[in-house]
Amino acid sequence: MMNKKKCSILTFYHPSHANLKGTLRYNSFKFLCLSLYVIGFYYIFLNNFLENESLEIVKNCNVYKRNLGEVEKESNGSQWKRNLKVKNEDVNKTKSNGNIKSNEQNVEENKHSINHDDKNINGEKKSNNSISDINYNDLSKNLTEKELLDVLSSLKECPPTKDLGNIWTHTVRVAKEGLGDIKKDLKESIQNYLDNDYSDTTSCIKKKLVYATIWEENIARFNRTVEREQEKYTNDFFNLIKDESTLDDMRKFIYSFLEFFKILKEELYQDHQKELFLKIEKASEGEN
Repeated sequence: MMNKKKCSILTFYHPSHANLKGTLRYNSFKFLCLSLYVIGFYYIFLNNFLENESLEIVKNCNVYKRNLGEVEKESNGSQWKRNLKVKNEDVNKTKSNGNIKSNEQNVEENKHSINHDDKNINGEKKSNNSISDINYNDLSKNLTEKELLDVLSSLKECPPTKDLGNIWTHTVRVAKEGLGDIKKDLKESIQNYLDNDYSDTTSCIKKKLVYATIWEENIARFNRTVEREQEKYTNDFFNLIKDESTLDDMRKFIYSFLEFFKILKEELYQDHQKELFLKIEKASEGEN
């Protein structure tokens, strides 16, 4: 019995069994290595694949970003161009409106200028008509200073000698205007003495009034001064005509003569009034 059990045990541990067990272990190890190899290969493959995919994705993202940037740039550029176009249109519109307003203003100004010119033309026509109505050859009517100046300014060429002589006659009349008032004022300043005049008993002429004589002598000198200056200027004027002087020279001479006589009249009044008072005062002392 015991032998049979030993035999069975020995049979169980037979060398073939050991070889089989070794083979199984080897195969298991081989399978394990193969599995690890396959797993490692797939891991490496998968890792490379994922890296490539990641790079592709990043590349695509970069391309997308670049394209998006270009689109935005173009969009911004287009928008800028549109804005610039709008601004230019606004500027052009503003300029156009400004030009329209300026043109309207110019039209109004031209209109006003035309109306103003028409008024001036009408005024000039009326003025020319009024000047043409002045007949300086009619010596029966005295010209005013304004009428004389208008006639002088309206002359375009030198008139004939006879016309120039008539113009000078009107000039002398205008220059001597106011002399009568000056004489009247001078006489009124001593009128009280004239009203209470007395005779000079020492005179050879009987009943010669003292104050009246002073007045007559004073006013005679007054008139002689006026006549002397008038004669002097008259001779000078006709010498201009004789020398065939220009119209401008004759006009200037007339203007200077009028200005001179204005000053002369003031000086004559002051000088003769002073002279009258001195002589009357002296005569009054002799009376007393």
